[in-house]
Amino acid sequence: MAMVSVFLVCLALWVVLSGHFTVLNLALALLSSAAVTFLNRDIEAVSRLLRVAPAFLGYLPWLLKEIVVANLQVARVVLDPALPIDPVVVRFKAPLSQDLALMTLGNSITLTPGTITLDVEGREFVVHALTARAGADLVEGSMAQRVGRVFGDSAP
Repeated sequence: MAMVSVFLVCLALWVVLSGHFTVLNLALALLSSAAVTFLNRDIEAVSRLLRVAPAFLGYLPWLLKEIVVANLQVARVVLDPALPIDPVVVRFKAPLSQDLALMTLGNSITLTPGTITLDVEGREFVVHALTARAGADLVEGSMAQRVGRVFGDSAP
């Protein structure tokens, strides 16, 4: 139904704004309206992205800070003569239900040095962490909670 509405609005705007009613102009109106409708068929997804954009822009500084802190932690571990690397693989369920929120969490984990998302199955994440502390921080869930706030998402 939304696609029909987009098509009709585009067609009406073309006709009203052009003021020409020749066969060629009406054919171009139909063609361009159909093209716009086709290219915007997932307009609800675009609308959702636009709604979360301000919150996402607020999330980015926090993520950048976490990336810098993790870089310093990894550098300290790697440069330590004792090389206190304690790699772990952790599993946890994210309190998220939206695909976009889950994708953002997985990418945020991978962007943070010392951790990498190995697998996501439904809401369950499998993550490799360079240290047990980094793994425990992920299981604690502050990053997942922040992502959930961005998207207004929290799974039951």
